[in-house]
Parts: sequence; structure tokens; C-alpha cells
Amino acid sequence: MALIKCQDCGQEISDQSAACIGCGRPVGAGSENPGALQGVWGAVTRSKTPINLFALAMMACAAVLGVSATKVGDTCALIAFTYTLHTFLAVAGMFFVTLLFCRRGIYHPDDLARARRDGLPDLGQDKPLMAAALISLMFLAYGLYQLKQGVEGAYSCG
Repeated sequence: MALIKCQDCGQEISDQSAACIGCGRPVGAGSENPGALQGVWGAVTRSKTPINLFALAMMACAAVLGVSATKVGDTCALIAFTYTLHTFLAVAGMFFVTLLFCRRGIYHPDDLARARRDGLPDLGQDKPLMAAALISLMFLAYGLYQLKQGVEGAYSCG
């Protein structure tokens, strides 16, 4: 029984263990098809960052919105679809503002530590107050847009 280093986190583990105790990566020594295991595990480790999970969620929402757009038949459905689309765009806008001003928050801490170990310079100073101000400005602009639309236009589904 020998000690080996995990390829992802560098933790020393037994070559007989099924997975790393530090990050959970399968050791793969007992796997019949290590290529398939590496491909699946690679997809899992790449998607553990918030930015990748958000991208997967946005693709799923975009697919649902695309299918929903073909089902709009009456005024009520059009109004509901419009507000759903507004919500989707608002979430996407808030995410991109966060992406611009809070870069450290979108990466998994293990990825940041690995990047520092590999010599990547600091990502810069996060500016959450700037992100909050821009998101508040987005809400204010949307509120003004809705005010301009008027109450009659918003609820004329009947």
C-alpha cells in the first residue's frame, strides 16, 4: 500500500482508496474504463464553480423560454411570457454585473488556491458596493419602465 497524490487537490491518499479524502475525486485504480471515469469526473469538477452552474441553469431556462415562445396564443399568455422574459433578462443582467465586479465570488475556493499555487496573479479587488449600486439602478430603471406602462397595460388580461 503506497501513498499517492490526488491529481486535483494534491492530498496524499492511499492507492487502495476509492476516492480522495480531500476533494472526492475517484482514484480510478479499480475502474474497468478509466477514460469514461475521467471524462465524467472532469465534467463534474468543471461544473462545480458558480459561473458554470449558472451557465447551465441559464441554458435550461433559455430552452424553456424558447419552447414557451411557440405556445403563446392569447393576450394573457403573452403578458405572462413577457414578464417571464423580463425576469430572465434581469437575472442575467445581475449575474453579469456580479461577474464584472465580484470576480472572486464566481470561482470555487479550491480553484482560487490552485490558481495562486500555479502563479496566477491576484484577480483584483472585488467591488460589491459597485455591483449592488448597478443592480439597484437596474431595479429602479425597470420600476420606471413599469410605471410608464401603466397599471391598465399590465393587468389587461381578462
